[in-house]
Amino acid sequence: MADYVFFDIGGTLGAPKLSPPPIRLTRLVVYGYTSSVLSALRNKGVQLGIISNTGNENFDDLVKILQQAGIYEFFTRKLLFFSSVSGLEKNSPENFRAIAEKVIQFDPSAQCLFVGEDSRERMFALNAGWRVCPHPLLVQGVLEGDSLEYARIVAPAESPLPWREKLRAQPLVPIHVAGPQGKTFYAIMPRRKIAALANLLFDVQLLGEPNDPLTTDLFLLRDDLATETGYLTDEGQAASFLASDESSRWLKGTTAEGLLVALPGDQSVENFHFEHARHGHNLKLAPDTSLLQPFGDEVDARNSSWLLSAPQESKLSHSELQKLLEIDSELINGVVDRYAGVTDLGDDKEQPILTRHIHSPDNLRAVAQLAADLNDIGGENLSVTLNSFNHEGEQLLNVVAELTGETTNEIVLVTAHLDSTAANSRPYEPSNHPAPGADDDASGMAGVLAAARVILALASENLPKRSIRFILFNAEEHGLIGSSAYARDAAAADEGIVALFQMDMIGYNKNLPRTFEVHTGCKTSPEVEARSRILAERIREVTELVSPSLSIPQIYPGPDGVDPADGRSDHAPFQRRGYAACVTSEDFFVGPNPDSPSPEDNPDYHKKTDTFVDPEYAADIARVVAAAAWVSARN
Repeated sequence: MADYVFFDIGGTLGAPKLSPPPIRLTRLVVYGYTSSVLSALRNKGVQLGIISNTGNENFDDLVKILQQAGIYEFFTRKLLFFSSVSGLEKNSPENFRAIAEKVIQFDPSAQCLFVGEDSRERMFALNAGWRVCPHPLLVQGVLEGDSLEYARIVAPAESPLPWREKLRAQPLVPIHVAGPQGKTFYAIMPRRKIAALANLLFDVQLLGEPNDPLTTDLFLLRDDLATETGYLTDEGQAASFLASDESSRWLKGTTAEGLLVALPGDQSVENFHFEHARHGHNLKLAPDTSLLQPFGDEVDARNSSWLLSAPQESKLSHSELQKLLEIDSELINGVVDRYAGVTDLGDDKEQPILTRHIHSPDNLRAVAQLAADLNDIGGENLSVTLNSFNHEGEQLLNVVAELTGETTNEIVLVTAHLDSTAANSRPYEPSNHPAPGADDDASGMAGVLAAARVILALASENLPKRSIRFILFNAEEHGLIGSSAYARDAAAADEGIVALFQMDMIGYNKNLPRTFEVHTGCKTSPEVEARSRILAERIREVTELVSPSLSIPQIYPGPDGVDPADGRSDHAPFQRRGYAACVTSEDFFVGPNPDSPSPEDNPDYHKKTDTFVDPEYAADIARVVAAAAWVSARN
């Protein structure tokens, strides 16, 4: 028998860089382990190929991309199955069977294995008689016949030793970090290698059945009702999940946050939107080696010169103040109305958008128009690209626009999420039911576009020291999917992200006082939390300068050390990788102090009635974030 291993490209071998519509692949940034994995397999006599959905690309251009990435030499030319050339996409067992038949024609002894990050595609391959693997670093174990396991790994509580280095030396791939000081890891690993961790005195608990990781994705479904009602109360959502025999088999464990669920590739996490769900209600636990080597000053961390160390004074000149004041209600209203379906989106369809949900074709309309908007704002001074990732068998896109500063290796991010949901309006069909998401998160999107417009004007007079990226993340509502993919790729490329300012729901305020929140909590790393706090304090300083009608921001964690938004918005994947990041929002949570005003919850959260935004309030918050980002990049 001869082993033939086929890899997907994007998210498996590297990070693809795409142009705005008409979408073209411009380059591939391979991950650090890719070449060594391919080299080791080839040296063992394994035949290597590619199966990838490639849009409208031609064969020669794709070969050139692989050559420029330095990996073409590892592959056999006749084993390159690009969908744009072969007509065979990774969307059915029949297509995988067709590829296997082509291989068997020249090698009847061939045994095929598919390596890809998307569980739905792996399920198609498995149903076609292939072996499958979720990550390149785990291929050798699968070829040797070992089963793969989900595992919870806990390091000794008081270990000052380089325990992350010991874990990195093991054949495992981390998928999540949790707990105080980040000493609880979730990972995928070969079963036979668990003994090595036991010998090192790690606490290892297996989750689920052998080979669950082959055709499932592990999700954390947060049970906010159980959290709110508290310890030793019997209210929660677990019973609803366990109501059917099928879904009960997917439950693999529990934590204080919620349920650990291995969803098969043919299931969508969309079906599990618990009642009382709040920000970050779902989290997809996706493979990422950088979780075991975050940036920072801690033992086993990647130390870099760009790490924040101390607050800087946030002065603004009269000219800077005047430009920042151009972020006004009219600017916010125009964007919210277009992306929440009040007016035409602005594309060639000449009709309002219905929803930005990832299961709707309108999601791609929103992506294309956001790219067009950013191009219009920046012209040749703003480089607009698309960052792709796979989820539930589909290619999804983040929108990225960069203003290059004097020091190109240091970056400030201004971000929001672009997708929407109305899962709390039931019955709900995400592909064709309205989900305007005016507050969640068209308000944040408007904030990012407004910040881009004003910062481009500021940069025309004084180019900032650091580069600034404006990013709209996709699939936040499905488990921080887009931001996690972007953070993975950024950490893999050693990008110097000095600061991230996320805006998530900045538009709902009907009653005085005009309060808002900034969240910096990161229980997995006190050091990251401290660096993130510097960003929040910068927001506090500029608030009185640019938006004096706002109350001073409520900064979390409060005196109790708790941040209810810890891990629950698109800033969190960056914090887990050691980047300083914060999220700014309307007054959504209780606290942070005992005497803080009561929060003003948006009653239309995740409903088809999410249509209200106070544009002056949203403009005030967007102006504060833009000012903080500008100061962070300018200094």
